[in-house]
Amino acid sequence: MPANKFIPIFAAAFMLVAGSEKTPAAAAAPLEGGVSPQRIQEISAMLGDKPFAFGPKIDDREGWNRLAATRAYSGVVKSAEKLLTTPMPEMTEELYMLFKKTGRRTADYNRARGQRYDRVSRFTQAECIENQGRFIKPLEAALRSICQEKTWIYNFHDGSLADYTGKKITIDLSSVDLAQNLGECLFLLGDKLSAETRQLVMAKLRERIFDPYHKAVDGTGMKQWWITADMNWNSVCHAGTVAAALAVCPDRSERAFFVAAAEKYSADFLRGFGGDGYCAEGMGYWNYGFGNYIQLCETVYQATRGKLDLYKLKGARDAALYPVRIRLLNDIYPAYADCALNSKPGMQLMSYINRRYELGLNDFVVPDFATASGGVASALMYSCSNSATARPAAAGKEFYELHSLFEHGGVLNCRPLPQSACRLTVSFKGGHNNEPHNHNDLGSFVVVLGKESLILDPGGEVYTARTFSKDRYLSKLLNSYGHPVPVIAGKLQRPGAEARAVIVTKNFTDLSDTYVMDLRSAYEVPALQALKRSFVYRRAGEGSLTVTDDFTFTAAQTFGSALITYGQWKRLSPRELLVYQNQEAVKVAIDTGGVPFEITEEVIKEETHNKAQPTRIGINLTGPLLKGRVIFTITPSAAK
Repeated sequence: MPANKFIPIFAAAFMLVAGSEKTPAAAAAPLEGGVSPQRIQEISAMLGDKPFAFGPKIDDREGWNRLAATRAYSGVVKSAEKLLTTPMPEMTEELYMLFKKTGRRTADYNRARGQRYDRVSRFTQAECIENQGRFIKPLEAALRSICQEKTWIYNFHDGSLADYTGKKITIDLSSVDLAQNLGECLFLLGDKLSAETRQLVMAKLRERIFDPYHKAVDGTGMKQWWITADMNWNSVCHAGTVAAALAVCPDRSERAFFVAAAEKYSADFLRGFGGDGYCAEGMGYWNYGFGNYIQLCETVYQATRGKLDLYKLKGARDAALYPVRIRLLNDIYPAYADCALNSKPGMQLMSYINRRYELGLNDFVVPDFATASGGVASALMYSCSNSATARPAAAGKEFYELHSLFEHGGVLNCRPLPQSACRLTVSFKGGHNNEPHNHNDLGSFVVVLGKESLILDPGGEVYTARTFSKDRYLSKLLNSYGHPVPVIAGKLQRPGAEARAVIVTKNFTDLSDTYVMDLRSAYEVPALQALKRSFVYRRAGEGSLTVTDDFTFTAAQTFGSALITYGQWKRLSPRELLVYQNQEAVKVAIDTGGVPFEITEEVIKEETHNKAQPTRIGINLTGPLLKGRVIFTITPSAAK
């Protein structure tokens, strides 16, 4: 799957409500000092005289005949032919208003939008392959209709309808995705399109992408908050904006401005990885955000003929290694933040990164990068010669760390010794409660046995209007109730950067790993004097994990904890549980120092991406205490 298409469920940011709904106002100064005129001049000298986009132009028949002969492009013409007799759905006001009316991202709106914008890619590719002119008129009709839309942004990014009513122009994930494909369309087809159509599309690109971006950087227009953001919007929107500008802007200095701006503000995106490559947004957003960063890098690299290499910017290589280091065993990844439970890195993207950074990893290799799916821009980036495929494949090797520590996110993964009897793999999460796509989940942990995640972080919810509103943490998947963490004096963890897990002990050896965090700041409980959560992972035998909570109050309070699972569970004895799924099971021994406790069960009835609903197993001490200790000892067991 092309890098810019990891978006069906991952298309928003927690900052969105505050960032894009403000009334436009002129800024006082250029954004972060603006873009250096000298740097624009230097990059201008690197660019060619003419615009650049991926792939051969339609007149390059040898290039398109070569693509047409590949398996990936063999069905392109037939696919486009079906659209010739399929009416293009209208983007009606009724469809656009569905999010405002329902608070949900409706299938009807997504279907209509997808079927409209997809025609740009499909008709463009089909015409380039066939070169007979029969896709030009339907393509031009689609382009005219798209240009007549009141806005190109997602309806769920326009809660106030300020864009729909023309009060402002926001550049968002939807508009840049469309823009780069419009740019490719104009670049590839050239004067096969009528002058009127070209002028119309160019005018809309200027109105909705180029001019608003220019003014935001110069400080003369509305702020586009994502330009300096440290998360996926930055890379996605820069990738689309730069690709469109390089494809259609005739003036070389203007093209250089967009490249120079992206070079500067990409540092803000990479800053979000904290210097160790950790993606706080989770695996799904890494696919989307870093996948688009890779596309930006390759666009700029080829446009400057290899003279500007954004792949080498500080932090880029560490971010590229995130999926390798966050992976547990058997292709299982912890579902931290707003990602789906089974999120994995895209194989095509990881294989590209593997080759481009010469990592030489055996398990991220595809024999053929060619693809016609997704947008035409990203499809052609992968399908044509690029700076990854131009490199010889590095010698194969296996990547393996006993312990992968991400200091920035406070996340530690612990794995068995190779070729040992240990079958248990674990992950622990610290960090703070104001991360991008944050969940209030300090102290959360994941226990994997074989191919099953038995105790886990449950992942994100299906997005609604609530998800990115003041009511975000009413969701039991997003607040701490849906995570395997304590409940103190009946209170859940509070949001905000002040709620931070302080790592007080790190001790890693071949035999065991100890990771201790102070969680006191996560709870607004005045009587809470101390709260430490200790993880001890042992590799002996089949492996074991001990999770210990030590707490002290100045006045007696209640204490509870929880385990979260998508599997099943049962009580083996008064102080032992069995959590199991698909022939794998772990036993959980509960030690409260003799203090009575009760066990409760609740299915968390929020809508998840994987359609299942997790079970919360509550372990609650009966009665208030001044101090106490709760220990979970988790070991592999036979499923019963």
